[in-house]
Amino acid sequence: MTRRRLTILLHWSVLLLALMMVKGGTSDTYIRWAFVLAGGLWLGMTALCGMLCKPGPKLQGPLRNAYPWMHRGMYALLTLAVTTNAAALLHFAPHDTGWIPLLLLLAGAAFHGLFHFWRHNVLYDGALRAMTPRFVHKIL
Repeated sequence: MTRRRLTILLHWSVLLLALMMVKGGTSDTYIRWAFVLAGGLWLGMTALCGMLCKPGPKLQGPLRNAYPWMHRGMYALLTLAVTTNAAALLHFAPHDTGWIPLLLLLAGAAFHGLFHFWRHNVLYDGALRAMTPRFVHKIL
């Protein structure tokens, strides 16, 4: 599996796991562990190999300059959510410690998704194709 495919898999897995955690409050232990492991793997890959994101040639001006920093902010929110959930699972913190960071991550993810939806549909730069599995490309 290539690094790009693994990143795409982790990107959507972390989102789905976070949504499953919200459905049940701070959810079942196995879902939280899956979130912590997937998020930790993704953060570890990013720390070792760097980010895969690129602003693309059609993104200009201040948004182009802010683009890598917006992604670093998303990684910071992911780090916060993963570490607080791991601390709760390892009994270093109360059971519901990961709730607020998880909601912050999902709020950031909503803005992140809207930004890339805007890029894809207004700038026509194929932003959504970069992070969606191939079977979704026909729809986009």
